[in-house]
Amino acid sequence: MQQVGLVGSGFMAATHANSYQHIPDAEVTAVASLDESRDAFVEEHVPEADVYADAEEMMDAADVSVVDVCTPTPSHRPLVEAAAERGLDVFCEKPMARTLEEAAAVIDATERTGVTFMTGHVLRYFPEYAEAKRRIDAGEIGAPGTLRAERLSSPPAHGSDNWYSDKERSGGVLFDMAIHDFDFLRWVAGDVERVFTRSAEWENGLLKQHAVVLLRFEDGPIGHVEASWAYPEDTPFTTAYEFAGDEGSLEFDTREDDSLRVPGGAGEAHIPRSPLATDPYTRELDHFIACVEGGADPDITPEDAYEAIRIAVAAVESAESGEPVYLSEVGA
Repeated sequence: MQQVGLVGSGFMAATHANSYQHIPDAEVTAVASLDESRDAFVEEHVPEADVYADAEEMMDAADVSVVDVCTPTPSHRPLVEAAAERGLDVFCEKPMARTLEEAAAVIDATERTGVTFMTGHVLRYFPEYAEAKRRIDAGEIGAPGTLRAERLSSPPAHGSDNWYSDKERSGGVLFDMAIHDFDFLRWVAGDVERVFTRSAEWENGLLKQHAVVLLRFEDGPIGHVEASWAYPEDTPFTTAYEFAGDEGSLEFDTREDDSLRVPGGAGEAHIPRSPLATDPYTRELDHFIACVEGGADPDITPEDAYEAIRIAVAAVESAESGEPVYLSEVGA
């Protein structure tokens, strides 16, 4: 049984706290948060957990074997390093860090101390996406040619101190939201050679951004990622994809009734939808806890998380310069 110390008391922390209730080998025994609502958070989600105002104090004083980091991106590196130095296994929400330098430091700390570490690129655990990966790997669409993904929403308003609207902290829509699709498409099609980005942004209390990123993969496929924080407040969160190869295609759109479509008579697939706040996150955390228990390496490696950041950094640089950016020019 793993005793989890949860850091944070926002939306993602609530999602993780609820998910751990469905994982037999894990229990949230402590919560640390700077937010004054931490007591109310614990009372609602994990009433038996101890409460701390300081994460490192929790790591030292509480009975925890795992630290789960659900805090704003700039805090990820120091929290992961603090946990690793204490020999505590760590799960960290995406992105792993705000910069490539910080990401490299996280990898160094977790490898040097030998703790189990995993970054929460949860899209791989959504059934519609996992099924697409399975079918592409099985050759059902032939050689992938074009990979289009959408992720559209209103600006996030739930972050403490409106931190999402501060691009220095959040990285904006490309770093915080499009990174889901950057990781997934790399998982499907391999390493990215170059990116080209067009974006627009404005502020009205909250940062609004809309961006389109073209990706050329080293093995030839073309990716197209559209990400937006520019939709009206009451707009439903939308994701979609269309993956086409020389022998078929796969389509998914949350605005449609069917979960997954296989056009062209290749056989219909109806993958049941899963609750956003439970099933994929529970599967992700259950995998991490199983790795901790069994000593296995997580499916999502530190290098995977680093490469997702590298793509995001390249996309941001391209948006700012108006020129294509080669991944070989970004990081190492």
